[in-house]
Amino acid sequence: MVESRIEEIKKLREELHCNPEIAFNEFKTQAIIKRVLNQLQINNITCAKTGVVGVLNKGEQCIAVRSDMDALPVNGMSHACGHDYHMAVVLGTAMVLKDMGFDKCVKFIFQPAEENVGGALPMIKENVLENPKVKYMIGCHVWPGVEVGKVAVAEGPSMAAVDHFSIKFIGVGGHAATPHLCKNPLYPAIDLIQNMNNKSRMEYNALNSHIITFASLNSGNIFNVIPEVAEVKGTVRTFDEGLRKKIYADMLKAAELSAEIYGCRAEPDYRLDYPALFNDGMLVNEFIKSSKDILGYKNVLSLEKSFAAEDFAYFAERVTAVHFRLGISDGIKGTHPLHSPDFDAAEEAIYYGVCAMVNFVLSIGGRL
Repeated sequence: MVESRIEEIKKLREELHCNPEIAFNEFKTQAIIKRVLNQLQINNITCAKTGVVGVLNKGEQCIAVRSDMDALPVNGMSHACGHDYHMAVVLGTAMVLKDMGFDKCVKFIFQPAEENVGGALPMIKENVLENPKVKYMIGCHVWPGVEVGKVAVAEGPSMAAVDHFSIKFIGVGGHAATPHLCKNPLYPAIDLIQNMNNKSRMEYNALNSHIITFASLNSGNIFNVIPEVAEVKGTVRTFDEGLRKKIYADMLKAAELSAEIYGCRAEPDYRLDYPALFNDGMLVNEFIKSSKDILGYKNVLSLEKSFAAEDFAYFAERVTAVHFRLGISDGIKGTHPLHSPDFDAAEEAIYYGVCAMVNFVLSIGGRL
C-alpha cells in the first residue's frame, strides 16, 4: 500500500521543500496540506493561524499523528531541520490509511512554529486535543547519523527542557581612570558565571544530566569607559523537572547576590520554555513491536537522549504520546547535523517513516 503511493509522496515532499516558510507564516505550506487532505476527502480546519488539523472518520476518541511545518532562516530560507520530510510522512500516512479503509478515528495535526516561539501551546489553547479527544499521539523527527530503514525510540525523556535567560547588571559608568567613582557591572556578570559553573560542578548531581551555557556577555565598546550595563545571556538544558526548578531559583539568587556584592542592580529575565519530552512506556513498547514487525528486528534502535528541544513535549505532557527518530543517512546524504546549511536527507527515509507510522496506528487502533 505504501509502495503504491510512495512516488506521489516524494513529489509532495519536493513541493513542500521548495516552499519553505518561517514560523506562523506557513501560508503556502498550509495551502498544500489542505489541498492534499481535501483530495483525500479528509475534513480539515485551520488552527493557530497557519496550522492544519484533519480528521479521518468519526469517533469520541482518536489517535493523533503530528508533524511540524516551519522552516529556518538558513541558506536564506530552507527546511534545514527536515520538517518537509515530517509533513510528507504524515500526509503519506493519511493517504495509506485512507486507501486501506481504516475505520478508527485519526487526527492529523500539522503544527506551525516549532523552531521559534512554539506552535504547540497555541494549538492546545485552541482545543486541538479535543473534539474528538486525543487518546494517543505519535510524532517523529528525522535524525542524521541513523541509517535509512532504521528508527530509534526509548521510554522516558528523549529531548531536554530548554530555558533561556538574559540577566542585566546595572551599575554606574564613568572614566576608566576613576574606577572608585563607578560601579562596574562587568564584575557581577563575571561573578555570576563563575558561581553557576561552580554550582554545576559541585552542587548538582553529576548523574542528573544538565547543561548551563553562558553564550553571550555584552558590555561597553571602548577601552577607557566603564560601562553602565552588562548583559549575560544563555540557556539551561535539563531532563529532570526538580533540577530545572532548582537551577532557575539558584540563578536568580546568584544574580541578586553578585549584584549586591559589587553595588549594582540585577534585572533578570529567565524564561521557562519547552519542557522535556517524555515518551510513554506502553506506547514505546507498542511502537517497538509494530516497527519490528514491518521494518525488521535489527532496524529498531534505542535512542540516546538529546539536549535539543522539541515542543511536541507540550502534547506529551497532556496525552499519552511517543516520539521516534527516523533514520535518514545512506552514507552520503543524512550525515550533516540538523540546522546545518549542508543538511540533507536520503529520500528513501520517507518510505520507512510512512511504514512505521501506519503500522503503529493499525496496531494501537484496537485500544480506542
